[in-house]
Formats: sequence, structure tokens, C-alpha cells
Amino acid sequence: MSQRQRRKKANKTTCSASASARAAMGVSNSDEEVVHRGSGGATRAMVRISAVLIASLVVGRMTESMKRNGHKTNVTENGWTNTLQNMSMDAFESTKSSYDEFYQKNVQPLLTSVTSKLNATLSDEKSRPGYRLAQEGAKAKHPIIFIPGFITAGLEVWGAEECAKNLFRQRIWGSLTMAQSFFADRNCWRKHLSLDRRSGLDPEGIRLRAAHGFDAADYFIATFWVFAKLIENLADVGYDGERMSMMSFDWRLGYRNLEKRDGYFTKLKYTIEAHHETTGEKVVLISHSMGGTVTHYFLQWVVAEKRYGGGGGGKNWVETFIHSWINLAGTLLGVPKATPALLSGELKDTAVISPQLGSILEHYFSREWRKELWTSWGSLYGMLPKGGDRLWGIGADLIDFVGGASGDLDEMSNMTTAVASLKNKEVTSKKLVPYIVWSNKTDDMCSGPSPPDNTTPLATVPNIEQEHVETEEIPPDHVWSLDDTLEHLYSHAEEHIKTDLFSHDSQSGWKKRSSSKDKQMHWHDPAATQLPKAPSMRIYCVYGVGLPTERAYHYKVDCSSLGPPTANVTDDAGSVSGEQCSDDASSEDDSHSASDDLHSPFIIDTDVTDASRGIQMGVRHSDGDGSVALLSLGYMCQKWKEPRNKYNPHRVQVFSREKKHKGTAQIRDPGRGGPESGEHCDILGNDGTLEDVVRIATDFEVDIHVNHDEIKSDLMRIMDEIDSHPNGGL
Repeated sequence: MSQRQRRKKANKTTCSASASARAAMGVSNSDEEVVHRGSGGATRAMVRISAVLIASLVVGRMTESMKRNGHKTNVTENGWTNTLQNMSMDAFESTKSSYDEFYQKNVQPLLTSVTSKLNATLSDEKSRPGYRLAQEGAKAKHPIIFIPGFITAGLEVWGAEECAKNLFRQRIWGSLTMAQSFFADRNCWRKHLSLDRRSGLDPEGIRLRAAHGFDAADYFIATFWVFAKLIENLADVGYDGERMSMMSFDWRLGYRNLEKRDGYFTKLKYTIEAHHETTGEKVVLISHSMGGTVTHYFLQWVVAEKRYGGGGGGKNWVETFIHSWINLAGTLLGVPKATPALLSGELKDTAVISPQLGSILEHYFSREWRKELWTSWGSLYGMLPKGGDRLWGIGADLIDFVGGASGDLDEMSNMTTAVASLKNKEVTSKKLVPYIVWSNKTDDMCSGPSPPDNTTPLATVPNIEQEHVETEEIPPDHVWSLDDTLEHLYSHAEEHIKTDLFSHDSQSGWKKRSSSKDKQMHWHDPAATQLPKAPSMRIYCVYGVGLPTERAYHYKVDCSSLGPPTANVTDDAGSVSGEQCSDDASSEDDSHSASDDLHSPFIIDTDVTDASRGIQMGVRHSDGDGSVALLSLGYMCQKWKEPRNKYNPHRVQVFSREKKHKGTAQIRDPGRGGPESGEHCDILGNDGTLEDVVRIATDFEVDIHVNHDEIKSDLMRIMDEIDSHPNGGL
């Protein structure tokens, strides 16, 4: 099959998907003719359906969380699907009304309904750990700096194209303005959130900057709290804005570009020094999620000489100014979920969406659009798993349910039991387990020659072996290790990312001299660097466990996507054009365009499910906090504790504080997991976390209550198995 034939086939497939989407919403061809007629409110009607898509994802996540944490709800996916489809029909029928009228009538009530269920009423003071510790005598001591994580800090518009000039100094991310701007013109919204692909910096004429102050990350949208509970509990013991700072940042940028564009690390360094100067006390750094990786990068940067791209603080800077680093749910060794985002423009949430809503989502905000947006963010490459196959290829952390498991991952809260069958397993094989399995008959799924030039041919990797090969339900043909996957992603990344921002070759990182500009590419990787000379500093790794977490994937080739992208053809207003369905669409020449490089024929194979091995809809799971796998959360923290290891030669004290997830229904805070939740964001409001943080910051009975490990998972066995494997360990 020629490239031209593929394009023609892709156009037909797209038109078929479009017809399915229209049928799912009850829209006839005559209805579509009305939509495409005119350039005013009629052409904007299809854009309004975006509201339904976003709302469906929010409702789906909220419903999943409520079920996980014991909430009784009669909300069903089918029920919401029907409601949303009816709203979609209303969108088509409201072509004579203005956008604002449509938004107020249909979208705003839905958003209000959803966010009201995320009521973040601040807790009763007597139930707060901070209030209780204040009564016992805890008082503010060490100044605090918060470093938020990926997507949780707001982004404001400071320079925009015409379509977004009305958003000047408003948040295009991290507020209801974000939703409204997306609904109004999703193409404009996407363009402003994207970074320049060649430089990784601002596109011409567009400037987004991180919001500042506590407002930047205390709440995300409406009442969905992030750092709010931490701030409140610290206020109980006397902290205020004079003794605490929120150092938010543009989480889209690669870390070197954070300094290059915004001088972020320089400002962080001076803020720490200012707090130390005004209080006479060392500073406590509190990071969350990707903020942990940013903090690790900063600790490398600040001691490096300026001529090598560092902050010039000198070898003793950290020892002088930093009391402790509280690493909350930190992505120290990366997150597997960054892989499908960059590889195929997917998240688990979008991959498993219902077929009807999925068809609508793909037609109006497709994988190609999502991939184009996400691959422009350098930060996502910095979040890919670190340590290579020596850590992620052993498989000691993968879920393997013992006999009788129900197979419902959402209900399997005891991950230690889930991997119990591996405890007595002897490590005898030198073979590694795959990171991506390409499902059966991948070669034969698409007729014609090999895939387009921008895809890597699938080839069997000789040293990788699929576990339980005898399982007839999932007979693999091809597999990729983590190293293979990273090689593919970097070979298709922009030049500045692979030559200037990041390297995931941890072994080569040790070969780079610390007095070298090349070492900067490894500063994000704790498996390729050593902790600074700060023997009195303490590191606290605080994270949740007991939740199924993305760890590996099953993929297949999407034959319908082998041609160039055809959905999401829009005019300047963000309205969908019908030209992609014309017969002439396939008559263009076969020349290669830049957009082809972003077009991926890969999709998560949601047909693959094997409850006995923790595989659900193409995603294999391990223990973790629901977002970050246990291997990333805990392995490095324990490695730093080992005697005479090269990663911590100056014996920085490290303590691991695991919080076992125990979700409970909350009347005053529905949609969240309650005071014992170990979920990735809920950990910021976990009572155990709050108590640990307050004690560390105030130095109140910290040696008695905090300065020791609390391991609730199977981490130690996992580490032993990895480190004893012939091809494993750091």
C-alpha cells in the first residue's frame, strides 16, 4: 500500500469516526450542514463540545476516586455519557445563541456541580495535627520554601496572540479561566500552552509565566486543594508569609531552560539565603512530585561552578543554608506514565474512556494534538524513568496476584499481598522483563510495506523476555525494554532536548566530570550523581503506598493512523472544518511534512487484561501512590542510606516515611481520600504527613517521632531482588 493509499484510507477512517461520533450524539448529516454553515455562532458550536469532553474526564476521575475511597454514588459512566451526549446535542442546536450564552447555560452549571463535590472546606482546627502540636508546645522555627510539582501551579498570560489578548494576567492554566478559554477556542488554548519546538522556550509573540505567591499552588481549580492544608497546619504553629515562600515555576520547561529563561534557580538560591539571613535558621525545602526532581537538580546546580552552568555557591553551600529536604511523593527515578504521553499522546485516563466519548475526544482533541502539545514540554522528558533496565527491567516490583484475586485493581489496596507470590522467588534467570509489549500479530495488522519513516521498526529484543510466556491470552511478538523505549523517544525528540537538556544514560553520567558542562544533562538523575557535601542535612522521603500504579504497557499499531493526521482541521477560531472528508483530501502529493513527525501509529492496547498479573486495559501496574511507582518513590532513598555508597559519600541522613493508603468517605471533602489517604495529591493532606512536616519544621520531638524509617510496602524485598540480579542494581 502506497503512502497516498494510506492517506486515503486514513481519510475514510476519520470520516467514519466522525460519523460514529455524530451518531453517538444523535446528530444527523443535515445537522452537520447547519453546523458548517456560516462563520459566526454556527461554526463555534462544535468547539463547545470540548466542554463535554473535559467535564467527562473530570467526572470520571472524581467518580473513580469516590468509589476507591468508599463513597456511595449512583453516578454511572453510562448515565453521565447520556447526559453529556444530550448536552452535545444542545450544543449543535444552539447555533443561534452566542458563545457566552451557551457557556452560562450549559457549561458553567456542570462545572459548578463538579467542583461543588470537591468541597475543600478547611478542617476543624481541633482535628488538625498542626493545632494539636501547637497545644503541645511546637513553634515555628526553620523558614520553609515550597516547590510544587507538575501541572499544579498556575500559569498566567503575559503576552498573547489576538485570540487570547483578553486573558492578560489571567490564568490559562490552574483556574476556571483555563476551562473557559479551552471551551472558547481550543486551538488558541493549545497554541498558547505549547512551547517552541526548536528552542523549548516561548513561541514568538506568546509569554506564559508561573503565578507567584501561595495562590500559585494552594488550590488548583476552584476548591481542589494542593498545598492549602499544609499551609494551614503550619500556620497553627506560628508560620506566616514572612517565614514561608512558594517558589512556583513554569512546569512545562526543561530544567536548564528554567534558569535560562526565568532565572528560577538563581531566585531560589537568593530566596533561601534571604530567609537564612533574616531568621538565623537553616531552611526546610518541601517539594511535591516533580518538584522533588527539580529540587535534586537545584542541589546539583547550586554547588557547581558558574563557568560550568552552575550557581557558584561552592561545595559547602548546602551544608550552610539547608536544614532538611522533605521530598513528598517525589519522582526521583521518573514516572512511567510520561512514556505514553510522549509516545502516543495518551494517558491511561484517555485510553480507557468509553467508546462513545472516546470517538468524540479523538475527533475534537485527538492524540496528535495532545502529542504535539506534550512533546513540546521539555519537562516531560525529564520525568521519564531513570536508572535504565538495571532497575526497571528486573520486574521485582510488578504486581502478581496470588490465586483468587478479584481482578479489580481499584479494590486491591494491599499491594504487599499482591506481590507476595514473588517473595520466595529465586532469581536465576538473566533475562529481563519488558517495558512495552507489542501485542500479537502486530506485523500483520496493517497490510503493505513497513510503517512510515518516522517510526522505529518493531524488532525482537534478544535479552528481553515476556513473563509467563505460556499464557495463551497474551502471546507477545515483540517487546521493548525501557532502554529501547527511551532510545526511540530520544531519537524522535527535538535536537535541543537530546543534546542540551537531558540524558537518561545513568551509567554514562558517572563518566562525566563534575567540572563539565556535559554533567548538567545528568543533574536531574540521582542514579547518575551524588548528593552534595552536607552531612548535617536530612532528607525525608514521604510518600503513599498501596495503590495500583502505572508501570509498563501493552501497545499495538493503529492502522488507521498510518497516514497523516486528518482530524482537528480547524479554522482560526478553532472550529472544525469538514474538508478532511472530501475525496480530494487524498490527492495531494506524498511529500513529508513536519506534522508527520508528530503522528504516531501507536496506541495502548486496551483489549489486553490479565488480572493475575496486574494488567488492566493495556496497563501493567505496580505498588505506588496511584501516579508514581514505588520503585521511583523509594528505591533511591534506601540506596542513599547504604554504607559506603557513591551516591551519598558525605553521609547525608535519609529517612523513608511511607503512608499506607486507607481511603475513607469524607462528607466535608468528597472526592478526596481522607486523612489517611496515600494518593499522590492527597498525601499533602495526609494526617501523618502533616504531623511529620510540622515536627521537622519546628524541630519538635523530631528524633522521637520522625527520625526513623516507616516502611509499609514490600520495598526492601524489591530492592534485594533487583540488587542481587545478575543484570540489576545500581
